[in-house]
Amino acid sequence: MNLMLAVEIVVVVLLIGTFGMCLVLNRRLGNLRANQDEMRRLIGEFDKALNRARQGVAELKSASAAADGAHEERMKQAKTIREELGFMIETADRLADRLAGEAAGNRQSKAEQTPTPEKPQPPARAANVAAAAVAAAAAAGAQFPARRPAPPAPASAANGAANFKVEPRSEAERELLLALRQAR
Repeated sequence: MNLMLAVEIVVVVLLIGTFGMCLVLNRRLGNLRANQDEMRRLIGEFDKALNRARQGVAELKSASAAADGAHEERMKQAKTIREELGFMIETADRLADRLAGEAAGNRQSKAEQTPTPEKPQPPARAANVAAAAVAAAAAAGAQFPARRPAPPAPASAANGAANFKVEPRSEAERELLLALRQAR
């Protein structure tokens, strides 16, 4: 009997412990059920935020692709313009060298014809480059708008010096020629 009593006491203690654990578990499940609606609301908000984030990423990808396409197009245009400008510079340099040689020859022939001393003249390189650039543009088929009649050329220009009468077609070319004329 002693042994039976001890076993029954142990079983009673274990049952009391189990009953206590059931009460704690029942309270926690009750709290979980009470917060279930709040959890559903939070999950719904999280799902909406996730959908907005996905939409934002898709919009960013499309905007990035459009910007990349526009950038590629601008780069192609810039490369084309760079190549054209390089060609124009090379042509202008060749023409400037040729014109400088012709101007030197004209000065020598003029000096031989007239023994009077000449006043020193500023370097004609910048003027030759501008005139050569305009001539190169004209040779490339550029169409220039009509301009007013040119003033009569001075006597030194009538002695064989190159006289370009081409009106530039852009404001930048006009400004370049004006700056070169003022530099003289």
